[in-house]
Amino acid sequence: MHRLFESHIRKILDEQKPKTILEIGVLRGKGTLQLLQWCAENDAHLTSLDPVAWGGDLPEHIRQPMEGYKYKRGQENFDDYVVVPEGIEEAFRLGLEKNWTCVKTRSLDYLGLPEFQGFDAYFIDGDHNHYTVTRELNSIHSRFKPGNVVLFNDVAGIYSKKDLYYDPEFIPDEFKGGRKQGVLIAINDFLDSLSEKKLWRRTNCPYQFDILTKENNGLGVLKLV
Repeated sequence: MHRLFESHIRKILDEQKPKTILEIGVLRGKGTLQLLQWCAENDAHLTSLDPVAWGGDLPEHIRQPMEGYKYKRGQENFDDYVVVPEGIEEAFRLGLEKNWTCVKTRSLDYLGLPEFQGFDAYFIDGDHNHYTVTRELNSIHSRFKPGNVVLFNDVAGIYSKKDLYYDPEFIPDEFKGGRKQGVLIAINDFLDSLSEKKLWRRTNCPYQFDILTKENNGLGVLKLV
């Protein structure tokens, strides 16, 4: 998502002026760094969720993975793989951590906590499968307020209609490799679940969803109508 920050994302942030932001999925932290720089300039706070083990020059308490989680479990050459998030290292060098909360957990565990009361903006670039994205959206929907926005990566490209499981141990077997797969299909199914349908079109849907660009795996935005 970081490759779309200057062309698309910064404009949305500048217009919406969120004070609290939830980021699902950090990977190498390039997008996290951009969000933290924006937060520092706009008196906002970013919370980032990522369950994977991290290497590099980072505090020990955020290097550790979520208990029981193994990144790309079962994939060849990933048995001892550790992600080094260069963007997070740079954020600490710049002193941006005061605008940041890092939680080493899966999105569905965090969103299911009683203390989750909603954020002003959400950036979803986590586990790219129908099971996870559908449940993320249902949890966010329960706390959504006018003016909130959700931005998604991978609404185009291979994982828009095909599942990816970063750790398949956390996906129930009955939801793996099913007929419904991918980020875009999950978003559309979520919207369909809230809508009346007439002549194959959504009616009375509370949300508007737009694909802003199909470049760099696609960027989509969801907001209340």
